[in-house]
Amino acid sequence: MEEKEVQKVKHSAIRLTPLNILAAGSLVAAYFFLTGGSSGAGIEKKVNWLFALLCLFACLVAIVSDLIFRKAIPSLKKLWVIECTLVLFTLVLILIIKTIIF
Repeated sequence: MEEKEVQKVKHSAIRLTPLNILAAGSLVAAYFFLTGGSSGAGIEKKVNWLFALLCLFACLVAIVSDLIFRKAIPSLKKLWVIECTLVLFTLVLILIIKTIIF
């Protein structure tokens, strides 16, 4: 009976993935955008709120995509590789778009 309990605990353990880390980071960034820089003028407050909303949206997208990847890919090692690749691809794409626009 103990063996079954150990397997349940092992199976239900929280797995740390790159998208979980990204979601936590975006929540922290949203918090700092909302609490920091409140002494500024009206336009700065609006920009901070916009960035905070974008960070919250990024957090939501990261959580949902992490859940989708977890259902599709059972192996934690493959999950890390695919999610890291997705994050790096997204960062490179953002840098390319940024250099084209600015």
